[in-house]
Amino acid sequence: MAMGYAKSIKNILFPEEHICSFCRENMAKPLSYICPSCMELVEVLNREVNLNLPHVEKVYYSVLYNRFIREKVHAFKFQGKTYLYKPFGEILIDTIEANGLKSKIEAIIFVPIHRRKKALRGYNQSELLAFYVAKALNMPLLKGHLIKTKWTFEQNKLGKIERKINLKDSFKAVNIEDFKGKEILLIDDIITTGATMEECAKVLVENGAKKVYGLALTSSIKL
Repeated sequence: MAMGYAKSIKNILFPEEHICSFCRENMAKPLSYICPSCMELVEVLNREVNLNLPHVEKVYYSVLYNRFIREKVHAFKFQGKTYLYKPFGEILIDTIEANGLKSKIEAIIFVPIHRRKKALRGYNQSELLAFYVAKALNMPLLKGHLIKTKWTFEQNKLGKIERKINLKDSFKAVNIEDFKGKEILLIDDIITTGATMEECAKVLVENGAKKVYGLALTSSIKL
């Protein structure tokens, strides 16, 4: 009873947005959603990675795929911890600023998931990230412009060649007049071989996008 009362008082004195989204206990830095203790466990890289993707101008990812990030991404993606889009969104914005991307892009899009998968999960984690970034940067979010039309196997269970085959002809672009001639930032949660990003970018470029930049929160690439 006393513990519940103390928690209620804490929520009144320190609103939810000031509590660390990762540990749900400590105070977060203003507008970061991450407390200093949790931030010490995040290894920021803001790294450009060369994956030789023909239709992607450049690819970046934000943080090292360490144990802490792996657990948080899993919770975000599969355990309904949708509120994690806020700290993860802030981390992505830091990468955008660190690499001078804001001045290059004109719109933001995200890697879509199949409508059945979205219905089962209830949300698309990459869409949540893109929504946060677009709003923070005051940029157009291309929602519903890239659709996944084919149900595919989970990419993390496949090898490099199998990933490409699995995704072939999986995506379709619509309302192409909204991004024709524009430079677009394509957001995903995690990147490994880049097969998903390449397939999405290929569809966008073939339908008139000028350039596509890729940005992921983290990467399981072994460098």
